[in-house]
Parts: sequence; structure tokens; C-alpha cells
Amino acid sequence: MNNAFNVDISDISILPQDLSFEKTKLSEFMQKEIFTKRQNKKRVLDGKKLEEAWFSPITADYFISHKREDAEKARILGAYLQSKGKTVFIDSSIWGNISKLQRLIDDDYCQNDDKSFYIYDKRNKSTSYTHMLLANALLKTIAACENFIFLNTPNSINAVDIVTDTAETNSPWIYFEINVANALLKKCINENFSEESVRDSMVEMSFDADLKRFSRVNIMELLSNIGLPIQTKQRINYFDY
Repeated sequence: MNNAFNVDISDISILPQDLSFEKTKLSEFMQKEIFTKRQNKKRVLDGKKLEEAWFSPITADYFISHKREDAEKARILGAYLQSKGKTVFIDSSIWGNISKLQRLIDDDYCQNDDKSFYIYDKRNKSTSYTHMLLANALLKTIAACENFIFLNTPNSINAVDIVTDTAETNSPWIYFEINVANALLKKCINENFSEESVRDSMVEMSFDADLKRFSRVNIMELLSNIGLPIQTKQRINYFDY
């Protein structure tokens, strides 16, 4: 990864709204099976095949990090970049849904005998497995993309301290993606991320979003920075004749 951008998308209306983002979804057929294998005389989940089916790492020119509520705006920006011949990664348009995978595993492996409730300890373990699959794939994909674009909106950043130049997010996934991007910018990525760094929870949690090393731009400035300036309508001066 070469560059990271902290993008204010309040001027996203300057982009064409009629372009479609070209989706490259992974095969849904593969996602209907929970892959297992034999290990030490027992059946275990096959993490490699599950990652390939649901979160196979992608190489692209641009990785767009966004909150779920901003997915459509991410696709508008992604579609414009694609129209200029660039490849773009947007997880919601390519990968499977982690909640769907979680439910499939929980229904098969985490219920009691009569399937009347989920077993707490098994449910916790299955959550750590699925989240680590996604985190590992995110790390690989961000590292394989040339540029990282973070969509800075009220949905993704919930608090900003302009005095200390710090921001906070309630999204553990945005927190993780920003941390990975920062580590790559500093050339000191550690591939052995611990399980603790991506653990989700049922309650809201605040995370520091370290955006100091990101270039702070709006959409117009972003496109200028990456060599794809957009032509805006010129104002006619009726007195010049």
C-alpha cells in the first residue's frame, strides 16, 4: 500500500450518479457449504476453504473503507474510479456476509441437542473463528491494494477533537482497517495479529481512529491527487462579450 486518504465525501454529488459499480461477488454456491476436514480423528472446520469461499483476498488499485450505512456512496465513488480503468475493492460488493456465515456455523455446531438454544462457550469460539477469518482477509487485501480510501462521515466517525487532532469510531472493523493501513504506511506490519484486536461485542465501544498520517481531502481533491480530476460545469460570465 502506497497512499492513504481521509476523505470528506460531502461533495460527492460532483460525481456521476448513473454509473453502476461492477460487482465481482464470490460464488454463492461455495458459500452454501460449511467446509470441514478430519483432524486428529475428529471433524473440524476448514479455515482455509472457508476463507476462500467467503473472504478470498483481492488485489486492487483502491481499497474503500466505509461504514455499512455509507455503502451506496462507496459504490458511487468506486463506479467512477472503475469508469477510469481502475480496480476497486468494496467488501460488501465482493465478499460474503459475515453474519450469514456466523449463523450457518452456529446452527450446525453451537446449539444444544434439541436445538432450543445456543451454547454460550461454543458461540463465543465460533465468533472468534469467523472474525479472525475476516480480519486476516482484510489484512491481506489492504496490503495488496495500492491505495487506501477511508470515507470519513458522521456514520464512521462519531467524535473528533480538533485540539488534539484525534477521532473516535464505534466500529471495530473501521478501527482495524485504519490500524492496518497505518502499520503499512509505517512499513512495520506484523502479520501475527492477535485475536483480541478484532473482537466484537454486543455493546458499543469507542476506539481511537488514528488518521494523522492520512491525507485529508474531499472528493475533488482526492481525484486531483490520484490524477483523475473531474470536469465541472463552467460558470458563464454574461458580461464578457
